[in-house]
Amino acid sequence: MRTINDLRLFVRASELGSLSAAARESDITPAATSAAMKRLEAELGTPLLIRSTRHLRLTQAGERFLQTCRDVLT
Repeated sequence: MRTINDLRLFVRASELGSLSAAARESDITPAATSAAMKRLEAELGTPLLIRSTRHLRLTQAGERFLQTCRDVLT
C-alpha cells in the first residue's frame, strides 16, 4: 500500500459518497484521489468502488475493506 493516506481517502470517499468531495476535504486534486483508489484496487486485486458521474458506491469487497480500514485507522 502506498500510504496510510490512501486508506484515509478511501474511508472519506466512502463516507461522503464522492471522490471529489474527499479530494476537496483533503486539499488534493480529484485525479490524485482517483489514483489513490486505483492503487488500492490494484494492490487488492478487486474493485472497491462503483463510480458514476453522480454516485459512488462500494462493491461487496469495498464494504468489507471499509470496515478493515476503519479498524486500522482507529
